[in-house]
Amino acid sequence: MTRADSTAVPGWVEPMLAKPDGGRLPESPDWTYEHKLDGYRCAMRIASDGTTVLTSRNGIDFTDEFPTLAGVLTPGLDGRAAVLDDEIVVYDEHGHPDFGDLQERRGRYRKHSTSPRQADPFEDVPVRFLAFDLLRLGDEVLLHTPYDQRRALLDQVPMPDPYLVSVVPAVTFNALAADRLTPAALLAQVAAAGHEGLIAKLPSSTYAPGQRPGTWLKHPLTQTQEVILCGWRPGQNRFTGILGGLLLGAHDPDTGELVYLGDVGTGFTERERSALQDRLHALERPRHPFAVDPPREDVRRARWVEPVLVGEVVYRQFTRGAGRLRHTAWRGLRDDRDPTDITAPTPGPDHPPPWHPPPNPSPAAGRASGSPCRPGHDG
Repeated sequence: MTRADSTAVPGWVEPMLAKPDGGRLPESPDWTYEHKLDGYRCAMRIASDGTTVLTSRNGIDFTDEFPTLAGVLTPGLDGRAAVLDDEIVVYDEHGHPDFGDLQERRGRYRKHSTSPRQADPFEDVPVRFLAFDLLRLGDEVLLHTPYDQRRALLDQVPMPDPYLVSVVPAVTFNALAADRLTPAALLAQVAAAGHEGLIAKLPSSTYAPGQRPGTWLKHPLTQTQEVILCGWRPGQNRFTGILGGLLLGAHDPDTGELVYLGDVGTGFTERERSALQDRLHALERPRHPFAVDPPREDVRRARWVEPVLVGEVVYRQFTRGAGRLRHTAWRGLRDDRDPTDITAPTPGPDHPPPWHPPPNPSPAAGRASGSPCRPGHDG
């Protein structure tokens, strides 16, 4: 631990990221497990006087967008400064984090924040702050403190309003084993509940800002990819006159060049198609932005744009050789991401083996550590 000035809003800490586990969830007493969340990664920075700043994964100020979260932890900190790592989520009617609703809320915020009218309070789409790490408390900077000690300190911070803020439970391998369960059984519960997957963390891991050191591993149940919007196609048939699909890119992880990843034409609402088209019109350019010409048959009728917007897609396969995303569906824009950070996935097997959950996992897993079946974060 190191000392810091607690009189001002603490400085932003670039978030530590989870590394993909390669499809094999680690299972040993060395690991602790949290649920993988579907929301906006955010740092809550609180000064000793309660002044609160919310900062996105890429340094964007979220405070005005989520005013109900500003100051929510002040009563529990007793005049101490703090920095928490978290995910901001919106829940659907089934109690699951819903990224689509969060994206729709963001679109409404963007529209109202640029209009002369007062911003919509969005009371119909409440958000919740789910904290999973503590990076500073009072004068103590905790970046070099082991994860299990940071979590123990986080669990001691009072959560004044559970509707707005709570701590994501963590469950250890040994706690699962005490209930005669395995991490695979916990993963089966996650899948059955419709959540995103699991994050495995080493209890001894320190916090490495902006890095993926392998001491946090993510095991997603669905494959998602952040992409750069590089062009679009006008729609046809019932989509005539509006956006039909997007042409996608990302940076080659070895060369840094912008490469073509394929397209996406499903998963949009009509409102999203219209809103995206309006934004893309303002970014048009005469030629594609890729380092290598994409296949001619893929880009007929394409209209190209400056590669400055980031989105996210779900996909079933990333092919070897051509390096294309297959069976894609749109999830939404990611204004909290910087296009310079978006890299193409690494090709895996064209037909990955299916994952089979163990039979009849016991509901006792929810007792392993508080309630691990409540959601956790996305690294």
